[in-house]
Amino acid sequence: MGAFFGEPIVIIDDDKAIRKTLQLHFEPQGMEVITASHGKEGLEKLEGLDSAIIILDLRLPDTDGVELLKEISKKGKKYYSIIITGHPDMESTVKAVQCGVGEYIHKPIDIQELDNAVAKAADFFSSMQASEESFVPIQPMELADNIIVGKGPIIKELFKRVGMVSMSKSTVLITGESGTGKELVARAIHMSSQSASSPFISVNCSTIVDTLLESELFGHVKGAFTGAINTREGRFSLAGDGTIFLDEIAELSFDLQAKLLRVLQEREFEMVGGTQKIKTNCRVLSATNKNLEQMVQQGKFREDLYYRIRVINIHIPPLRERGGDISHLAVYFIAKKAMETGRDIKFVSHEALDWLKSQNWKGNVRELENVITHAVIMSHGNRLFLKHFMSAFTETNDSHVPVPGFSPDDSFHPVREEFRPVSLSEVEKEQIARTLNHTKWHKGETCRILGTTRPRLDRKIKKYGIVASLHYPKQS
Repeated sequence: MGAFFGEPIVIIDDDKAIRKTLQLHFEPQGMEVITASHGKEGLEKLEGLDSAIIILDLRLPDTDGVELLKEISKKGKKYYSIIITGHPDMESTVKAVQCGVGEYIHKPIDIQELDNAVAKAADFFSSMQASEESFVPIQPMELADNIIVGKGPIIKELFKRVGMVSMSKSTVLITGESGTGKELVARAIHMSSQSASSPFISVNCSTIVDTLLESELFGHVKGAFTGAINTREGRFSLAGDGTIFLDEIAELSFDLQAKLLRVLQEREFEMVGGTQKIKTNCRVLSATNKNLEQMVQQGKFREDLYYRIRVINIHIPPLRERGGDISHLAVYFIAKKAMETGRDIKFVSHEALDWLKSQNWKGNVRELENVITHAVIMSHGNRLFLKHFMSAFTETNDSHVPVPGFSPDDSFHPVREEFRPVSLSEVEKEQIARTLNHTKWHKGETCRILGTTRPRLDRKIKKYGIVASLHYPKQS
């Protein structure tokens, strides 16, 4: 680790030997080191500092480290906290992460691990000083409406088609690759129509088993089949005068295709097990990522149904053909995710946006949104940089594929220094993985530290798909 002349390091630990050891380690590197033996003293030392790297013991004589973190966060200053503890447990880890801790290090302290944490903190402060000319401002968003974003000719044409088809109740087939936003377009058609105040009912035909899908669509009467203890309305009934959206319609069985065709032709249906004909006035919108015309030729989809659902076809091009819209989408998603997660994101770098535009986005808009969500909730501070998106892109696509410039450990935990509100299972996975790396994958020692059994540890490793890095081969 090279010389550093930036933010001071404030060490808050009741162990005098640790304070002295760390002071002797960091001061020769040009760092200003301030020490405190308890929480109250630490807060007093921080009063005169607008920014600092804080190395904090989780257990202090006068307070709990997590409670101290809460007090520190209230100051509204630029602090980067590194927790050190000899008593790691799940509850304190979760609370520390939720308070915005940058790193969580176990005792006995691995000095290289601590150096890496301080280097990341220094990098964080350095990036915060970059000129605002290098960034695009993010305007705060009050409502996270799901809207179609873009200014390119493809999106402008899409807006026109949505406006035109919304004026009638004709059936519309929306086609496009997975993740292009087919349901978003369906909702836009519905909300632009005269039936906007009526229900919009969405059904994913690929997620419901065929034996239950008929009941989901048309409902069933009491006693129609085992388990039908009450009469239940189907989605067509619930849609009323509104819209029913059949996503992944290519997954319908031939039997259900025939029944759907009858509904479209006669505007009526029967409940499963029923004899009464029920009228329907809802509009039917469908979507698929399959080539239905080819499926018709192969005998896998009814030709008469195909022409019934495809009175109007709206095709959504993949994101790779809409390169000019990526920046607009990225800025929109950043603002949206910042609002949803309570993050104060004010800027994104031009470099990051240029990199986002250069990617292929096989998962289309959905993949872009996932990467941005990951970057926003894992960031630490109010600016997003290229590294946040590269790390998020890597972890979203393949947790174990390294990105150039990142170490093997970083390929497994590419943005572990950042803060995000996380679920208990995510923190558990992180805690187990880091403890395994800390013990060089010695499972016995890992069980001792985590206070668990070997069978339970093995189940968790399998559940979360945790793998050893190249540095730490699995041990017994």
